[in-house]
Parts: sequence; structure tokens; C-alpha cells
Amino acid sequence: MIPGIIKGNIFIGLQPTRGIHENPDKAYHDKKLLPHHQYLAYYKWLREEFKADAIIHVGTHGTLEFLKGKECGMSGECFPDRLVGDMPHIYLYYCGNPAEAMIAKRRSHAVLVGYQPPVFVEGELYGELAEIQALTDEYREAQRASPARCDAILANIKEKAEKNNMDGDLDVLEKELYRIGQSLIPRGLHIFGEAYDEEEAKDYAMAVAGYDRGECKSLRRIMAEEEGIDYDEALKNNDASALKTFDVKAKKSVEEYLSKGLEKGARFAGDFKSSMEYILSMMEKARSNNEMKGLLKVLDGRYLQAKLAGDTIRNPEGLPSGYNLFQFDPRFIPTMTAWERGFEIAENTLAKYKEDQGGYPQSTAVILWGLETSRTQGETVGQILGYLGVRLKKMKNAWEPAYEIIPLKELNRPRIDVVINICGFFRDMFPNIIEELNKIYKEISLLDEGEGSNYFIKNSNRIYEELLKKGYDKIEAEELSRARIFGPGEGEYGTGISKLIETKNWEREEQIGEAYIKSLKHVYSENFRGRESEELFGMNLMAVDIVSQIRSNHEYEVTDLDHYYEYFGGLSKSVEMVKGKKAAIYITDTTGRRIETDRVEKSVEMGVRTRLLNPKWIDGMLEHRYHGVQKISDRFENILGLAATTNKVENWVFSKMHSTYVSDEELRNRMIENNPWAYHKILESLMEYNQRGYWKATQEELLELREEYLKLEGNIEEKL
Repeated sequence: MIPGIIKGNIFIGLQPTRGIHENPDKAYHDKKLLPHHQYLAYYKWLREEFKADAIIHVGTHGTLEFLKGKECGMSGECFPDRLVGDMPHIYLYYCGNPAEAMIAKRRSHAVLVGYQPPVFVEGELYGELAEIQALTDEYREAQRASPARCDAILANIKEKAEKNNMDGDLDVLEKELYRIGQSLIPRGLHIFGEAYDEEEAKDYAMAVAGYDRGECKSLRRIMAEEEGIDYDEALKNNDASALKTFDVKAKKSVEEYLSKGLEKGARFAGDFKSSMEYILSMMEKARSNNEMKGLLKVLDGRYLQAKLAGDTIRNPEGLPSGYNLFQFDPRFIPTMTAWERGFEIAENTLAKYKEDQGGYPQSTAVILWGLETSRTQGETVGQILGYLGVRLKKMKNAWEPAYEIIPLKELNRPRIDVVINICGFFRDMFPNIIEELNKIYKEISLLDEGEGSNYFIKNSNRIYEELLKKGYDKIEAEELSRARIFGPGEGEYGTGISKLIETKNWEREEQIGEAYIKSLKHVYSENFRGRESEELFGMNLMAVDIVSQIRSNHEYEVTDLDHYYEYFGGLSKSVEMVKGKKAAIYITDTTGRRIETDRVEKSVEMGVRTRLLNPKWIDGMLEHRYHGVQKISDRFENILGLAATTNKVENWVFSKMHSTYVSDEELRNRMIENNPWAYHKILESLMEYNQRGYWKATQEELLELREEYLKLEGNIEEKL
């Protein structure tokens, strides 16, 4: 039976799985496999014997919408249609996930009732990070008032920075501490139907007001202008000292405004007044929640108003939640803003690679996700165009994007080749972008440019010759030589990598790369859609020097979601296998006020410092019985996936996780009280890190870990 509850004639439940197979993840997304008879029988029982008036699926992301059948326009022969029949289908779905939500709507006739994310708060500094920050503040004050103390304070800062595996350079350290402290983190989990309280609404509104919104200036910009400082220049230079001052003044001004009101002086006028009115409107939205009302409205057979899905900080219009979701029109992608930001991401990544390697890469590999493309209106598409040296022109109308190839003289660097991996959701949602990119590739291949300045032509010529040697005819070889888009086969989703990690069903890292290549070896070119071509995929991977990925969602750091290691990790491992050499991996964070491009090890550290080791994040998760530790445990599994696919998780990360979650007796007891089974899994993950050689644990760490593991195992067995 499907886990769930029955109330009246309404079934409410989690979506069922589809049976046990050799590779569960492939089964979960493989539309060639039929659902087993228990699955079929239960829906039949709901319709014909229980006679359900409605089904409520609690999402996000189940199995019904991935069953065998057409991609759209379901018929009676398609399994989602056969199972749901004429029963009203209501799906509680996360409003920040338009990509997968549209699959549920299109393939299972679902009326979506969107629910909001948990409240986002500033992560703040904690423990020794806070101590280092206090020392840097003391150093800056000593420079002004007591220079003789500076050397001693600076030595103390460097000692503590080294102990905490941070760069001891004061300027770098200050910027790093500022970024960690200002990072937004989700506090706990969202409870369906509950709005933000007064304080949470203020936190949300402040996060939203941290960005310019059209003519409404961000509070930080207003504070900078009052000081006579160029805010854009401060952001560009990452001037942590100035930015921190703006933050403090902005928060103080908001508190003053909320306590005194607008009428208390000229201070609250002009731009500040406009921003505060905007903040108040955002607070009002955040204190509203129509999720339960929306659900009851659908159950009453009434129309539920539609609302655009997306990140509620990027798109504040997403609140209040509780409405039927729709996604951004794919014909509008990329927007001009997305192209500009994507071009900046490409230039940042190339600059970072040049700094590390001393030159330009021959080729980059990029992941195109449907969800990320919807959320950002195409930042990754803009990044691809940036590498290729292509600009988005002003369009005749919103539905016909026009592109222009930038001359090499203006580009002032080589044209970089780009291999694109798409996920199944992107294939389904954005066929227009696949078509446009293939047209652009063809145009670039016909340019009168040499191989020394056009790496796309250079790699295309190499691939063309190889294809001819393998017996391809000239016309087919010509098209495939410029094909750069690869993904899952038609109607397929996923890679199977996350299940390999979850089930521990792997011995060699190469198995992870093999699973990735096997799943994403299908080419999408002008005349081939989903054609299996592992050989061609390998020819393209051979040239890849960089794997680059965008992190665009406040809710997830790269350590929070298995799709990160599954895709950019799986891709990097595939490049390593084919090429015999690791590719550089760069992650660009576009969630902040400043676009930051980091090496993957830095991105992992950010996720660990701002969340997994952060008492504020941990306390928020532990407010939720059972699910809190379960979600923390998922992060431990993701760390293993990142370690296995990138080999870029530093040893100190594992040791810090051990000291936080095992050595701290108080936290250990809270974890056990919340969910002993999930905490048992956390201890297993720590042991697996060591067994697989990613963590070189000390004898003391291993002894403590084994003792706690055996003690907990005994306690669990006693209760069974």
C-alpha cells in the first residue's frame, strides 16, 4: 500500500515507487519499464472500490508523471492517464521548481498547489570564525588608534586562520568571512499552510531588498550614496569593509523605520521611502499564505488562480504561495539580463582558468538544467554564448531571439568550444533553445577563422577526420562533427549516479563515469534527436579542459542537492576517464549581489561552513522531528558523492563534520532524539568516507566513531 492517509473520499499520500530493480534510479525515470501490478492495482482500487473523489499527491517529484506514455497530450494508452482516469488530481508542489512541476501538470493532469520555501536568514559567523572576525575588526581599529599592537594581532589572525583552513592574507580573509556571514541559509523546513511570522517576514523582505528592483534601489545602494561611495565599484572590488558598513546601516535604518514610522522625520524620504514601502509590501506578502485556501478551493471544484513559479527571492511575486504554478515562456529565454550575466560568468571562469593554468581552455563542458534555466531566464545559455563569442541582439519581438557573432578583434580572445549536457527536463521544456544552439554552432563552423583563434573549428575538424576514418559518410560526419549537445535518450531522465552512491553499489570511481556516459551519450543535433552516440560523446569529452556549473538557488548549496555531484561531478569524472586527466571544475554562484566564480573545492567549503557546520542551520533543521536529521543525513551522502566524482573534498572537511556531529555530546544526543535511524546513517557515512580513502581519519577519531556507532546500533536493536 502507498503510505498515506485516507480522509472521507480523498486519498492523501506520497507517490509510490515502482518496485526494486538492479538500478532503482534508472527504473524511477525509465519510461520503457512498466509499473508493477501492485502499483496498478492500488490506483484501480482507489478509483473503483474506494471511489475516491480526488487524489492529493504530496510532492515534489513523484513517479506517476514519469510512467510510460507520450510526452504531452496524454491518451488512454498512456499510463498516467490510465491510472488517474477521471479522478481530480491535486499535487502539492514546491513553487521554486517550475521545471519538474510542468512535467507533473502536463503528464498527470495535475492541478498544482504551490508551497513556499522555508524562511531564509543570514548564516552569520559562529565559533572560531566569529573570533577571527572580531580579531580583524580589532586589527583595523588598532591601525587607526594603536599601530604598535598590529603585528601581534595579525599573527594571532594568521594562526587562527590556518587552524581553520583559511587563507591568512587579511584582505582575502575579510572577504571570505563577509561572504560566509552574509550567505542566506534556509532555517528549517516549510510546514504546509504556515506563513512567515513577523520576524521571518522582515528577514525575507530584507533579503529581497538587498537587490535593486527596477527603479527601487537596494537599501545598501542608498546607504552607499549617503556616504558618497560608488556602490557598484564597492561590489566589483568586493570591498568587504565598505559593504559590511552598508549592511549595518541598512538594518539599523529598517529597525528605526519599523519602530518610528514614516512621519518621524525627513530621514525617511526619497529613495529610502520608496525602498521601505517596497519592504513593507514584501512583508505583507510574506505574512500571507494561501496554501490551505488554495487546496480547499480545488477540492471544492473551484478555479485556482495561476502564478509564475520560481525562486521567491529572485522573483518576489511568487509569494504568497498556494496557487496553480506555471513556468516562464521558453521563447523568452535567454533574456538580455540573463545573457549579460551569463557573459560575465563565462569571462570570470576563463579568467580563473587562465590564473590557474596560464592560458585559455580548448573546450568547456556545461550542464543545462531545465529548472536553473527557468529560474534565471537563461544564465547558463548566456554563459554558453559568452564562451562562443555570441551576443544577444535586441529582438524584433519577444518571441524571436536574434544572435550576432562577435568579431574576434572585439572579443579579444579565442572562441572557446562548448560541449553541452542537457537533462531530460531541459529537453522537454526548451526544444527551441536546442534548435537555436545548433544553428549557432553551424554558423560558427562556417566562419573564416583559423584553428588558432577558433577552438570550435579546431575540434570540429579533428572530429570530422575521426568520423570519416570510422566509416561515416561526409554529410553525416559534417553534421556530427559540429554537434555539441548530448543528453539522455528520448523519454529518459536521470543518470543513475545518485542511486549508486546511495546504495553503495560501486567499487571503482570509474563506474560512476561509466554510468554518466551511458546515460548522457545521446546526441541532439539538426537532424538527430536522442541518437545514441557514445563514440562521438567521447570525442568531444577528449578536448574538455573545464567543467563549469551555475549555482542559482538560495535554497541549495552544492552540498545540499545530489544533482550537483550527479551532473557536474559525473561529467568531470567522465572527462577524466576519456582524457586521462582531470578537468578544472568551476562553480559560479549567482545568488548574491556579486557574481562569484570559485574552484569546486571552495564551493564545497562554502556549503559546509554556511550550513553543515553552522549551529544556526543545524538548530533550524532540528526543529523538525524525524525529518531534521533525515535531511542532514542527505548532506552527508552528497559529500561522499562530491568526493568520489571530483576528488576535491579536503580532509579537514570530514574531520570537522566528525567533531561537530560525533564529538559534541550535546548535539549527538539531540540528533539521536530527533531520528536515531538517520543519525545511524550519518555515522555510517563517516565510516564510509574513511573506508573509501577520502578521509584520512586519526586513530582517535575512528575509535570514537566506532564506539558511538556500536552504542547506537545496540540501542536501536533494543527498541525493535
